Amino acid sequence: MAIITANPLALVMLAFVILGNVLLLLILLRKPGKWYLRSLIKSNPENPTQQTNLLNRIQNQMEKQQNLLQFVTQNQQTLLRKTEEMEQRLKNIGRLQTVSTAPPPRVMDNPQPTPRLSPADHLVQVLEQGGDRAALAQWSAVKVKITAASQSRTYRGDVDGVELEPAQAGASFLVFQIRGENLLVPNQETLGVFQRYQRGHTGLFVLNRQSSQPTPQVGKPARVQPQGKLWRVVEQGEVLIRG
Repeated sequence: MAIITANPLALVMLAFVILGNVLLLLILLRKPGKWYLRSLIKSNPENPTQQTNLLNRIQNQMEKQQNLLQFVTQNQQTLLRKTEEMEQRLKNIGRLQTVSTAPPPRVMDNPQPTPRLSPADHLVQVLEQGGDRAALAQWSAVKVKITAASQSRTYRGDVDGVELEPAQAGASFLVFQIRGENLLVPNQETLGVFQRYQRGHTGLFVLNRQSSQPTPQVGKPARVQPQGKLWRVVEQGEVLIRG
């Protein structure tokens, strides 16, 4: 809470107001009444002209006193008004000081939302963590292998649009369907083949050799599109091996 001390200017103005009241009281005490002045004139008979002049001078003096009294009263009211204005300003300053010294409201830190992984990144993350079966089971998966026709074309150097077919026995790859995307990854046995022979399947995966890579991992799934009962590769993937 802010403490407002007395302002010296306000004290001086208040002293003027008190002094004005005292002067006004003295003037009122010393001011003679009209009835008293007329009695003095009657009790001291003089020349009628002199009496008239004396009466006029007295009336002029009384009018001057009245003007002076009115002036003092106006000044008194002005001083009172200015004193009230000064007190109000001091109160406003005190309120401003209280507000300025108050501690700012505490703003709660809004937690930043965790960015949502893409389907491919999400699959890679699960595979990097060991390919937990419970985690992989949340997505629909199909075991596939390269068709004989695509295998023959790759031997001739035609690596565009390699096709795969469902297979229970002899499957080398898995197609995961994640949020509308079809992602192809090699199984663990095929990853071991990539590491032993230091080469990948042409048209499916390229190899990225790293000396610090302890075990082969999927760096990027390949993308495939369904074509009837087959799957056609539309984008190659990447496999990380030690080399």
